Amino acid sequence: MAKDALGQTIGKFDAAYAALEKALALVAAAGIFFLMLVGVMQVVGRNLFDWQIYGYIDWIEQSSAFIAFLGIAYCQKLGGHVRMEIALASLPKRLMWAGEFLMILLALFIVTLLIDSSFQNFLRAWQIGDSTMDIRLPIWPSKLVVPVALSALWLRLVIQIVGYGRLFLSPDAPPVAVPIVVSAEEAARQEIEDTIGRTEGRGH
Repeated sequence: MAKDALGQTIGKFDAAYAALEKALALVAAAGIFFLMLVGVMQVVGRNLFDWQIYGYIDWIEQSSAFIAFLGIAYCQKLGGHVRMEIALASLPKRLMWAGEFLMILLALFIVTLLIDSSFQNFLRAWQIGDSTMDIRLPIWPSKLVVPVALSALWLRLVIQIVGYGRLFLSPDAPPVAVPIVVSAEEAARQEIEDTIGRTEGRGH
């Protein structure tokens, strides 16, 4: 019962935290749309009207941080980062969950160091009033987004550590708040089914 209660608690927290991760990912998606829109306006304006966006390069540089970092926690939730799933899927369950636990623990240590160093970079930019070369946009907002996004990733890693620890203790329990590891054959089968499903959908 205690293990089931732990799984339910982790699942509820995971679902609630996923809303924040999705919101950050949506902001990153909005940044991509912004860059696309600005790029089109820049090209059309220069070629047709001999007009260009003031500080175009500076705006692109500052937007890039939002696009690159805000979606990393959501990507980690989905297991979208580079993973050794083929090797892990061949291991016994308890050993597989132990490997996942140790890798997430290592990632948590590295991310903790990155949060500190990136926050120090933000503080320096804030204190000296650092800005871009062309139109003098302040740099601190783009530098602040890095430790914020990494903090979101840090909490996702903590959730996954608890999830993998639960699975290590109870290897046959249903996975909660962790990416599902599948074999190479299962991954290929899912890809085939997804492709066939998309093809049939276009046919209708």
